[in-house]
Amino acid sequence: MTRRVFIAALGTETNQFVPFPTGLRGYQEHGIWRGDATRHEPTNFTAPLHVWRKAIEARGWTAIEGLATFAAPSGTTVRTVYESFRDEIVDGIKAALPLDGVLINVHGAMVADGYDDCEGDLLSRVRAIVGPTVAIGAEFDLHCHLSALMLDSADVLIGYKESPHTDTMERAAELFAIVADTIDGKVKPVMARHDCRMIAQYRTSVPPISEFVTRMKSFEGKDGILSVSLSHGFAFADVEDVGTRTLVVADRDTAKARALAEQLGRELWDNRDRYATKYLTIGEGMERAASHNQGPLVLADRADNPGSGAPGDSTFLLQALVEREIGPAL
Repeated sequence: MTRRVFIAALGTETNQFVPFPTGLRGYQEHGIWRGDATRHEPTNFTAPLHVWRKAIEARGWTAIEGLATFAAPSGTTVRTVYESFRDEIVDGIKAALPLDGVLINVHGAMVADGYDDCEGDLLSRVRAIVGPTVAIGAEFDLHCHLSALMLDSADVLIGYKESPHTDTMERAAELFAIVADTIDGKVKPVMARHDCRMIAQYRTSVPPISEFVTRMKSFEGKDGILSVSLSHGFAFADVEDVGTRTLVVADRDTAKARALAEQLGRELWDNRDRYATKYLTIGEGMERAASHNQGPLVLADRADNPGSGAPGDSTFLLQALVEREIGPAL
């Protein structure tokens, strides 16, 4: 009998410190696909579904495609909007039964009115439908909240390793390979996370944090370790699981997964002053601007970044430029 795997996507990055919600239009602007995302050009968020469909069909298995939608980073998602999308995915899974596997691309930092942990809520409902023997895998953005409910509900969670996010398709292929081996009975994934007790930013494309990513990868595929992820966390949220966590997926050995997650987490903590991205104060930024004479200089307010859901309307840098009479400035 051919294997049947359901694929879907739902996510956004929620900034809980902005005064406006994310409504239906936010998802419409980014795209809502109902079973046909893989018939369109891949976006950064739908690309994993393209990887999964190709991999599923290459094995002669059957792919059942559900809802795929994403909203650009913004405020808390309206409750009815989240619930309708969640229920659409859940209903699609019910209609597709029996299934051997479920693969969902999520963000990890999605918050809706009444739901601090949208990913945990979604995955737990999927688990309740498919039962304990169906393999569930989820791919997540490394700027996420890694909750216990997510780990309890899924068999495999794998996060992007790179920021900027250049490896979404690579991680999707990695996730599929582990889930496929789970379906075939070759592995039995178990997961463990370690709370690094940090809220920071990490630019994985540059050293020294790039060296830590290389070290994470060095454990994979050896001695029963299936995958290692670093959840950087998303600072502009007010939820229980905010912050940096390491995540290890091992084959059958929870103690091994827990030990490596703690080992890597402590390494990150011990090197926090080296690894975390350092930001200038406004005063330091003004000193840099006043002494700069080599062409255009860009000053960015990290906490008012539209890429993190903020409105991009702060005037602190403008006020500092005016007070110090630095210019010309745009």
